[in-house]
Amino acid sequence: MTIFRKYAIESLVVVVSVLVPLQTYAHEVSGCGGCGATYFHTCAQRFCDEVDSFPGWSQTFCQGCSGCSEDYYKSAADGGSENSWVDGTDIHFRNSHCTTAWDSYWGKTLSGIPCTDGVVTPGEVRDAWGDYDLEWIGLKCCSLLRDSSMAYWATAMDGLHLILGYKTSSWGATNFGRIWAQKMRQYTINFWMFTITIPSQTVTQAWFTATDQTQPNGTVARVLAETSGCYDDHLHGNGYVSPDPVSDSWYWYWDHSAGSPAYRAVNNLRAMYVYEILEPAVDEPYVKQIAAAFGFDTEPVLDLQDVFMMVNVDDPNSPRVLEVFKASGQYYYQDLGKLWRFDPKAGRYSPDRAEQRARGFLSEYKLLPSDAGPSDVEYDTLVEQSASGDKRTSLIQNTCAIYGREILGSQEQPVSVAGPGARLKVYIGPNGEIMGGMGNWRKVKQIGTVDTMTSEDAWSLFQKYGNRVAIAPVQAEWDQTNTDLKTATQGYYEREGRTFQSELIPCWIFQAEYYANKNLVTTADTYIPAAARYVPPVVTITSPEDGSTHAYGKSITFDCTLERGLGTAPFTYTWQSNVDGVLSSEKSFSTSLLNVNCSAEDCVPVPHRISVTVTDARGLQSTDAIELTVKGPCVECEARPCSCDLNIDGQMDLEDLQAVATILLDAGTPFIVPCE
Repeated sequence: MTIFRKYAIESLVVVVSVLVPLQTYAHEVSGCGGCGATYFHTCAQRFCDEVDSFPGWSQTFCQGCSGCSEDYYKSAADGGSENSWVDGTDIHFRNSHCTTAWDSYWGKTLSGIPCTDGVVTPGEVRDAWGDYDLEWIGLKCCSLLRDSSMAYWATAMDGLHLILGYKTSSWGATNFGRIWAQKMRQYTINFWMFTITIPSQTVTQAWFTATDQTQPNGTVARVLAETSGCYDDHLHGNGYVSPDPVSDSWYWYWDHSAGSPAYRAVNNLRAMYVYEILEPAVDEPYVKQIAAAFGFDTEPVLDLQDVFMMVNVDDPNSPRVLEVFKASGQYYYQDLGKLWRFDPKAGRYSPDRAEQRARGFLSEYKLLPSDAGPSDVEYDTLVEQSASGDKRTSLIQNTCAIYGREILGSQEQPVSVAGPGARLKVYIGPNGEIMGGMGNWRKVKQIGTVDTMTSEDAWSLFQKYGNRVAIAPVQAEWDQTNTDLKTATQGYYEREGRTFQSELIPCWIFQAEYYANKNLVTTADTYIPAAARYVPPVVTITSPEDGSTHAYGKSITFDCTLERGLGTAPFTYTWQSNVDGVLSSEKSFSTSLLNVNCSAEDCVPVPHRISVTVTDARGLQSTDAIELTVKGPCVECEARPCSCDLNIDGQMDLEDLQAVATILLDAGTPFIVPCE
């Protein structure tokens, strides 16, 4: 599809009255990272950069906190310009907080997307997305697609294929966007004398995969679709894409749980064991032992950057992939023709039979750890319903047996291990076939004990510093949190399998309610370190001021402070600009070398995103970020002789007229172009 752009055009009049061959534009990706946490933009940028590397794709924009306006999302009827921004690209990823706000169109309080200049509500985007170019939009915002607001967000679909988001809370994970993108790509690699194709996942499958791999217990991903056929969509150039659907009053929603065995209720431990994580011996024999369980026989073991991988495409309609993460030894297996593929005949495998099938399978292949704790059986649900809530189809699919992990917290008291790395899952098809699996949590060794904080002290720490001390921050905009300290639970936190981790993290798990302007935004487990040595340093940039503007070539002083008593000295510092890269490794410094970050579209300087990351002696990190603008001549635009140089190649020629004709045909109206 073609993309509409805004151009400032003046002077001489040229009348275009002939059809010019249309320029072929690459498919385009865009993203926005919200305010309130540095990982928002990092996660969105990683997604956009990854998709930008795909053949036939290019990145249009990936804005940070101050650069992504509510105007980008809102329909033209509500004063927005989504066609030339979000709806001007094929896929968009928004990673930010969620909030609640009064929706004047629907006359009620609904979930909303907070921006620096306002809150985007469902009534402002009705009939907005997909009428121009957008096929898929991912909204990683806590509880945005909750039951009470989901139907209103569905009214935004006007040719849009999918809205991907969350029914429940979602937790911050900087790698989520990258994983979602990577899984949607089909690519080939050369292995000795063979060429092996790594199959792509559908847009929906990749969203659920990223959820399984990065989100803790209790997370429920939700994907809205205009028609059930949209669930089979791949990214352009990577597989089948369904035709643009015709919007009506009906839509589908698909709920997938990351898995949530109940935590053991323990709240009386004044000291907890320290568990060192043993370095895993992840090599080819290790991978092949796991692979045997999933029917990989003669396939080669591919040694990739951070994973070992095996692929079987004997059945092109049901390719199978096994990944084993080098950092942890955790495996992830998927039959991509069955797992999270829409199948109206799939049905459910009964809970008793599912648990027996899973336990038998894991025991047979020695994949059931001795510290596997309580189990649960969960199902994906798909529902077709109208905007008014009437249901005409309800399906159950993807039976999943889930096991939690339990280890001794102190003396003889077992506690739960939380987090995505402490999850063991077996996906079972309707005929008992194993179509997916996730397991092999990290091996640990007791190396001592550590005194723990009381639940009151841990909660007070969170009240003072918020998500900056949370192990997995909740993606909600809030001004008040409440919890019942009597329900707080002690346990350990184990991070995602791709991530290096030196010790399990003793933690308090609070069931917290998050409010904004007295409205409940979400209810979510909140993970706070239970011992001071596991609390990260908290850094704040004190100079320059966030949002400040500086002249090109002038010296700018950067400085930061650390909160006393948090983190373990010594500390290291890394200052970075998203434009100029690494700036310094000092706590404070001055530089006059920041470049003008110029928008090639309108030749206006846009902000740098400046971040400082502090790492303490235990490897715990804290990041703070600001945005500043450097004003000066735009080097990218100096070669552009006039504003009619639409492709910015330094000359006004037929290619620019071709771009004009594209705009005319997209607009469907006669168009007079004034130019110098």
